[in-house]
Amino acid sequence: MSKLGEDYFRYIPVRQRDEQWGLYVTGAGCTSIPPGREYPPQTHPELYQFDWTSGRTLPEYQAIYITRGEGVFESAPTGVQQIAPGTIIFLFPGVWHRYRPLPEAGWDEWWVGFNGEVMDRLVARKFFAPARALLATGMQKSILAPFESLLDRLRGEQTGFPHLIAADVMEILAAASAAVEREPAELISQGPRDVLAVKDRMVAEAMRLIWQQSHRPMTVESLARQLPITRRSLERRFRAAVGHGIHAEIVRCRLERAKRLLVGTDLLLKQVASAAGFTCADGMSRIFRRAEGVTPLEYRRRNDR
Repeated sequence: MSKLGEDYFRYIPVRQRDEQWGLYVTGAGCTSIPPGREYPPQTHPELYQFDWTSGRTLPEYQAIYITRGEGVFESAPTGVQQIAPGTIIFLFPGVWHRYRPLPEAGWDEWWVGFNGEVMDRLVARKFFAPARALLATGMQKSILAPFESLLDRLRGEQTGFPHLIAADVMEILAAASAAVEREPAELISQGPRDVLAVKDRMVAEAMRLIWQQSHRPMTVESLARQLPITRRSLERRFRAAVGHGIHAEIVRCRLERAKRLLVGTDLLLKQVASAAGFTCADGMSRIFRRAEGVTPLEYRRRNDR
């Protein structure tokens, strides 16, 4: 793990073309706070300055990676939370917050401020949320490296650096999300739904196979053959863990894939059905009407962008 060098920060004027990119950086820096030092240092613009008594509300997002030391964080959605090394603090526009290192411990922090419709969409889709402002990622080179890259770009200020540092922010967000999702090994992505912690490892593996393979011919029997378990045992454990049967999950996965193809492409219905894993367009249409109350073509028209 890289050690923090000298303290550095910079705030960046934002151009219209930077906003049009969809994600733009407003400032970034790194600071080492030794035990007993005042926090935060009284060197930042008034918009970003705060004290523990009054806290602060920002008009943008920030990500702060704590790589040494301990502290405390508080916001209305989270309440008071303890901060350990390997924690990312996410700050959200319009959400009051305050944080500081423990006086006897201090800390090292890497931070970046950013905004844009890309992050707004990630929040709207619940990849990030004010109620989960602290991410216990652990000490990850995959997170620290883009912070270091971003600061190097700021110091060098080469042509096109606003877009390049926006890419560094996306790498930080992706690495942080991946690190948290690895923490419980049972976390399984369920398409458009939030990630669900499936405690039964065998069921978790079945879910992974369904979402990876359901565009191909798949039955409960063929799924069970890929796992060291009988169909009956898998069905029982799957229903207990998820709340519905394996076939229902296969159909749900195929429906979600068909929805994306209907809205995001101009494929014919038979092509959508084949790509989503249905045997024919008529079969897909029957299942679509039962599940959604409309035909696939009606769904496409209603959601046409």
